Amino acid sequence: MKIYLIVLISLLFLPIAKSGGAIPICAACIILCISPYAPVCGGCLATFCGAAPFATACFDPDTKISKIEDGQIKEVSIYELQKNDLVLANNGNKLTRVVRNVKSEGIFDYIQVILESGKELTITNEHGIIVLDDDSNTRIIKANNLKKGQKLITLDGPEIIKNIKSLKLENKYILETEDGTVIANNIYVSTICDDMIDEKINSDDLLNYWKDMHKELYQKIINN
Repeated sequence: MKIYLIVLISLLFLPIAKSGGAIPICAACIILCISPYAPVCGGCLATFCGAAPFATACFDPDTKISKIEDGQIKEVSIYELQKNDLVLANNGNKLTRVVRNVKSEGIFDYIQVILESGKELTITNEHGIIVLDDDSNTRIIKANNLKKGQKLITLDGPEIIKNIKSLKLENKYILETEDGTVIANNIYVSTICDDMIDEKINSDDLLNYWKDMHKELYQKIINN
């Protein structure tokens, strides 16, 4: 019975890359699917072995992350982050642990968001970013659905999007944190699987659900 499950899962999670080729899923990932720590989204399955097409939270390599080092907040390049590093999350009021940080090579579609203050953030199209509505509710929206005039949350408070650009850049970093959020270039963004984003749901509700679903898997990864 187990062998049939493995074959079925292999077929279900064999994504087609942009180049047209199939990305193989390794045996470890397939086994995870039928274990108590089964990934609950395509992003978790793929990034466990570094496969690129299932993007979770994908950042431009030049992105700066607010890391806690020797009790101080330090801005570091995303490629410097390691598993178990502590970083700022949840609008800067909370620390979270890095679960993993995977580099993926290639040419990728990015969205560059420029705020009125001059702050910038470059993330892949499917990356979830937290927006603040006029009624002070927050939602997670995919980057390619952002619009000028919307408000993002920064360490300096809410700021309005001044401009949005589409780019193609080399390489990306797939960052995942326990909290499902991180402060990147001083802007509050999510690190949740893109196939779990529901733009109609309040961000706190969505993040709490996501954390509950990933708690056991992430704890296993961190402890290994």
